[in-house]
Amino acid sequence: MRRFSGWLQSGIAACGALLIWAAPAAAQVDIVGVWQQPGNGVVTRGGQYEDMWERCCGGGAGRGGPAAADFIGIPLNEAGRARAMAHDDSLWSAPEHQCQPHAAAYAYWGVGAPHIEAVFNDSQQMVAYHIAGTYRRLPREIWMDGRPHPPEYERHTWAGFTTGEWKGNTLVAKTTHLKKGWVRRNGAPASDQATLWTYFSRHGDVLTVTVFVDDPLYFSEPYVKSTDYRLAASIPTARFDEAGSVSAGAEASGGDQPYFRCYGTEEVIFPEEHWVSHWLPGENPSVGERAKRLHIPIEATLGYAVSAYPEYIGQIKTWREQNPAEPLKTPVDTRKTAPAQRGPSGGQ
Repeated sequence: MRRFSGWLQSGIAACGALLIWAAPAAAQVDIVGVWQQPGNGVVTRGGQYEDMWERCCGGGAGRGGPAAADFIGIPLNEAGRARAMAHDDSLWSAPEHQCQPHAAAYAYWGVGAPHIEAVFNDSQQMVAYHIAGTYRRLPREIWMDGRPHPPEYERHTWAGFTTGEWKGNTLVAKTTHLKKGWVRRNGAPASDQATLWTYFSRHGDVLTVTVFVDDPLYFSEPYVKSTDYRLAASIPTARFDEAGSVSAGAEASGGDQPYFRCYGTEEVIFPEEHWVSHWLPGENPSVGERAKRLHIPIEATLGYAVSAYPEYIGQIKTWREQNPAEPLKTPVDTRKTAPAQRGPSGGQ
């Protein structure tokens, strides 16, 4: 198994200490409930506010999602960078991919509202937490009964196999046996050899989910990301409309169909049947677009681990001093001035 760097070990320890510090060591916090992203985001129920750049406004296709070839802060190694640069967003329009659920490494940044419930055995001992409500339903269990992870050759799934234990007031979950997926919606990859460490920490009505993605195939060091949820003020209930389809209540016009029910359709005419959209090495036309827009080095957008550290800002400032931005050109109004219209009194 790959080892964490000394710096990262210290960082993880510090992060864990901060998450656990807020309650006595023996305390456990109830994380059961329906959790929603604060704010409206891209959908009324379960939208993204804190991470809206991942969903609606990041400059991607149609301004939706993150910009293509923008991997700032993601510690890709050479293999991961090559895999990410080969991604073409039109892949999501292929019928085989339209109904694909979000992989576990990304699920908490997609649309949806996680429903967490406790599962008990016949002796009323809790054996697992069941999580549902993420994009394309993708249910998963966090086994709390001490069972071991299956052998390496066991089947891999979108949700993977997860065990958990309480560390103070923080639930720490380990996930293995994942299918290949992504950590950003623009193709930043996660392989089927990745291990996830997910920290669930509740403070009042806020649930903070922190995910460490340790991928020996595509990352030079683990990728760390967090998001926040708020406890739903009321539990959404399903209703049936006149057509017999399920929707999520009056407040969610259009219901849940786009996010939980899916039937692949032909959205784009591809060159051949079962076409796999991709870019060959060196041919991705989006490389450098984000860097130009932000006026930063192209290397900053290509997924090097150093771009995630605060001190990298100093390198960007130095680069900008050596490469000053071109002054913005003032647009010239070429429209002809219309002659003034005289009123009934002859005045203007």
